[in-house]
Amino acid sequence: MVHTPNGDSRVDEPSRLNRYQRTLVMGAGVAVSLVLVLLTGVVLRSAVTDYIEDRYTDFALRQTRLQLEFLERERTLRAAILHEESTWGTRAPPPQALIDEFAAQHGRVILQRHANFDPVMMLGDVTPSQPASGFAPYLALGVDFDYRLGPWAKVQTNPVAGYFYSPDRRFFGIVPAPASDDVLKQSGAKDVHELLDRIAPDIGDLADPTVVKRLREDRSSTWFPPATDPFSEQPAIRLVMPAFSEGKIFLVAVRKIYVGPLIEMLTGEGRYDEQSLLLDSAGNVILSTAKPGTGAALTQRILNSRAQAMQPAGGVHRSRNGLFMASAQVTDSGWTLVHAFTWRTIWRDIGARLAVYFAAMLLVVGFMWVLLLMLDQKLFKPDYERSQRIFESEALNRTMVAAAPSGFALLSLEQGEILLQSNLMRTYESNTHPDEPRLHARLLSLYDRSPGTPAWQSDLEMPLRLADGRVDDLLVNMVRTKYRGKDVLLCSFSDVTTLKNTERKLDEARAAADAANHAKSAFLAMMSHEIRTPLNAILGNLELLGRTPLSPSQEERVGVVTSSSTALLGIINDILDFSKVESGQMTLESISFDLGQVIRQVAAMFEPVAHAKGLEFDCMVDEALAPHYLGDPTRIRQIAVNLVSNAIKFTATGDVLLEVYLKDDTADDSPVVIGVSDTGIGMTPQQQETLFHAFTQADSSIARRYGGTGLGLALCLRLTELMQGTILVKSELNAGSTFVVTLPLPVSTGAPVSAPLDSKAEFESAGIDAQAIHILVVDDQLANRELIVAQLATLGYEADMADSGGTALRRFNERHYDLVMTDINMPGMDGYALARCLRDQGATVPIIAITAHVAAEVRARCTNAGIDEILLKPVLLGTMDATVRRLVNEAGKRPATDTADRRDISHGPLPEPIHAAIVEGLKESLQALYVAIERGDMKTVLAHLHSVRGSFAMIREAEVANACAQMEEQARNHDVAGVKDGLDRFEPLAYATLARRVMNAQSDA
Repeated sequence: MVHTPNGDSRVDEPSRLNRYQRTLVMGAGVAVSLVLVLLTGVVLRSAVTDYIEDRYTDFALRQTRLQLEFLERERTLRAAILHEESTWGTRAPPPQALIDEFAAQHGRVILQRHANFDPVMMLGDVTPSQPASGFAPYLALGVDFDYRLGPWAKVQTNPVAGYFYSPDRRFFGIVPAPASDDVLKQSGAKDVHELLDRIAPDIGDLADPTVVKRLREDRSSTWFPPATDPFSEQPAIRLVMPAFSEGKIFLVAVRKIYVGPLIEMLTGEGRYDEQSLLLDSAGNVILSTAKPGTGAALTQRILNSRAQAMQPAGGVHRSRNGLFMASAQVTDSGWTLVHAFTWRTIWRDIGARLAVYFAAMLLVVGFMWVLLLMLDQKLFKPDYERSQRIFESEALNRTMVAAAPSGFALLSLEQGEILLQSNLMRTYESNTHPDEPRLHARLLSLYDRSPGTPAWQSDLEMPLRLADGRVDDLLVNMVRTKYRGKDVLLCSFSDVTTLKNTERKLDEARAAADAANHAKSAFLAMMSHEIRTPLNAILGNLELLGRTPLSPSQEERVGVVTSSSTALLGIINDILDFSKVESGQMTLESISFDLGQVIRQVAAMFEPVAHAKGLEFDCMVDEALAPHYLGDPTRIRQIAVNLVSNAIKFTATGDVLLEVYLKDDTADDSPVVIGVSDTGIGMTPQQQETLFHAFTQADSSIARRYGGTGLGLALCLRLTELMQGTILVKSELNAGSTFVVTLPLPVSTGAPVSAPLDSKAEFESAGIDAQAIHILVVDDQLANRELIVAQLATLGYEADMADSGGTALRRFNERHYDLVMTDINMPGMDGYALARCLRDQGATVPIIAITAHVAAEVRARCTNAGIDEILLKPVLLGTMDATVRRLVNEAGKRPATDTADRRDISHGPLPEPIHAAIVEGLKESLQALYVAIERGDMKTVLAHLHSVRGSFAMIREAEVANACAQMEEQARNHDVAGVKDGLDRFEPLAYATLARRVMNAQSDA
């Protein structure tokens, strides 16, 4: 028992709480078990119900197909009869040669107007009293029938077959002609009349006026159950209809529908214990999907159940003897299709799934009760013992809370009142500014009570305005718990005002640094694009101009301009590389390469330059070097090129030495040393101190005398440090300089990474014919397109141009291209979207992106979009030729893909990348169009209308494309009002068209 301070006793609360918990948990276990059982029952019933509804839906589809098949055959027969009735007596007589042939073959002739048409056999009882000329109207009918029937019959899935005969049964026409040349002999009949007496369906005595009157008034076709066709020896349903002229029958037509295809149509997937029957109006079986010798018992059950429980009109019904049946009438003559299956069908198809559901329910219920029993033994009983001790220590805890040195409070979540608080909490509570809510109310509002949030919420920050106007920052930790059976919030907080002030200053400094870095990156990207783009045009056209016949003075001037442009390009490359190093965006490769070969290539590059200046140039490669090292050969080559270039630049007479050797010949892991020595102008110690600073040179006169930016050595230092190496310089004024680069390159045991083919001869030896390669060039700038096409033409390639992504997609779908070269930044559909669209259509051709700035994120976006290679402007002929040939060569080694698998975007749902690109391009073009119309800028209006028209023409939306074309014509005529009106109608039409293509995709899914 627990006693209160006044001596009263009260019931042991932990014991009562324990009983309550156990009752609640066990009761919840029983309730959950019942819910799981009921839920499993609902799931099983739903699965069975869904299956039955699916079977009924499948029946409805098959019934519709059969009914359409019958209606089509009846319609075509009726059309043929109406045609014969309208032309009987007015048709031109048959050729005399046909009558003569009919007479010569004793009343037999076969007509076949074309080798691809089925022949028509016509038979007649030619006698002295009934000569061949007496059958002339029927022979003319047969000629016309063969002409009309042949093309139409070839497109039918169930071939047209049947015959027609005269009412006196003396003339007989068969389509198609039987294989046997002598039908009468094959059937054993002496003449046509006897043959027709055997096979003609009985529609009554055609000589009886009463029968004729009934048939003329009815004017409907007559259906006959299946019978074995004497010509094809296959069972067939017969459809009979007479033709009248002046109230008399002159022809009876019989259409045969073979039973085999109909049974295949009705059989479907052929499930176990399932059957479809075609019954006549009297309930007799016409067709059955049961295999011969099987299904008789199920057929009888279906007939009995239908007779007992089904109405003649049909419908869906589940009979008492376990049959699920559905029926529907398929002909006007009362033929009915009946489909039935049993519980065994259902169990065979979904029994395993139902068993899994039931077993899963048993497993979950069993697991839950095992868990509950374990909780009772392992948790509730020990908790009861612990709660006794906790209950007894409550008074001590309250005292400890009050004396806590930090802010501490226990708040009621329901009433919002303070249950417990520390002295510090009480102090802050009383010192809060009067215009502010009380501290405990602020703490309650700070706690997130939304569903799914954790009970423990820590490191929450809250500013608190005090009575003297100061603002303190509090760091709050809160946890939701129980206290005396009620939801409470346990809060603790501490004053972090000093820390927050420091963080604010750091954030301000960081924001300023980020802004400066972003501005620098934006400036470099802009500079790269704005300078490289005209440089691309300059160098590209200079290279093309250099390949044309020029006078010596012109060649000299072209060489001077080319040299100056190349030098400018080198400066830009150094600046961008240095910026990458400074911003941490420079990445190094680690591949196997031949260091000696790299140094020899640099020597081969500069040896002619040195000799032209009158200098001795030597290259020494230590034989002790390993065959291959791991590292970045491109950056090592860049370091060596900069050092040798400087040595030659600053040396007027004497020699230049390039060497590479091991720092320690006795160590297997010795670093390698690259040294460059010259006998040039040298440097003073003061000049050497600023030698590796960016944009500085030894003295101010060097830039005027020798040129350069002073960035090359600074870049060498940064690259060397990235490779964990060092660079040293020894120099004396007027006595030359020596630069020593030490790199810790690990030895590679693998083969070096082979360089791609880079010469035309090598590609031609690989079997690549430049004239056979077709390239699509995509760029929104006319000058860029024409330059690239001119470069490709100089290299011998055939190229087409496209001014937008939409136009490029349309051209790509119209003809075959071996490679696509595209600009990245284009209005509407940019290069990334174009590449994604091509890949989504299944295109595997190489795609090259041409851009003026290649940052890391640009390369990542190109890779994700499916672009194979990036060429950095300016692109010269050698680089372009090598890249094109390499990619075409690699594409030729890939497995061939089936072009039929390419997704057709001319109709149906659009692939997501294409749809997104068209929508984005439409939005941008509409915004630009409205602005351009207000300014009267018809050139911009025409450009954007042309781009939009190309996008919609690509996806075969003629109505939208024609609307664009109409506005283009108005814009050419400067009809601003007409363009405005057309644009108001065009915008909803365009968006509705694109929305429809998405809705189709959803419905197809």
